[in-house]
Amino acid sequence: MTNLEWIFLITFIGALITLLSSVTFLALFVVYKKKYKHLASEKVKSKSKKRARRKELKQLAKVKKRSLIAFITFFILALGLGSASGYTSYYQAVNLSDKDSKSVVSAYYLLEDFDKELQKAEKAENKEKSVDNIRSLSGKMASYGVLKASHLNKEEGQIVLNRYYNVVKELGVNGSSQASEIVENKEMLETFRKDIKKAKTYQAEVFKFYKVDEKSLAKEV
Repeated sequence: MTNLEWIFLITFIGALITLLSSVTFLALFVVYKKKYKHLASEKVKSKSKKRARRKELKQLAKVKKRSLIAFITFFILALGLGSASGYTSYYQAVNLSDKDSKSVVSAYYLLEDFDKELQKAEKAENKEKSVDNIRSLSGKMASYGVLKASHLNKEEGQIVLNRYYNVVKELGVNGSSQASEIVENKEMLETFRKDIKKAKTYQAEVFKFYKVDEKSLAKEV
């Protein structure tokens, strides 16, 4: 489990426990209040019984006050923990997990490097080296076939991210199997460059949904 998942779990359980505690103290407060009201309404004639009743009423007033304070305290804690749990859940739903974040950044640079390698391949003197480079990059992109967006993300975000992973994977699989043809056939090379542009449209959707700053990534290219 990630740190955020642990935080969500702990705050969620904490919210439940404190909420149950607040309900318990509220119930006790109601019980003590009724008991206090009932005892206060009783008519007592003897002085000894009056003293005993005053003492009992004083004791009931104390425990009633403590129950009310405990209820308010635990209820506020429940609200705080519940809010923290809700925010953590929302944050995970609209932000990339650490694993997905690394995968998206890596895919960005792979696509950039792959596109540059295709541009070089047009005028490359050492064709074998170009083929090796294309296969190497393609192999890394093909590995995206095993990736899946975090289940904690919103469904829309999962769809956008999984579609991106899939198009990167397809580009990698095709590049690995057709590396030689790409270098030798200009028409096929252009087809792959179009596929890269298509992959980048899916990439743009991922960046938009998860608010990824492409400019900061582009500085490293």
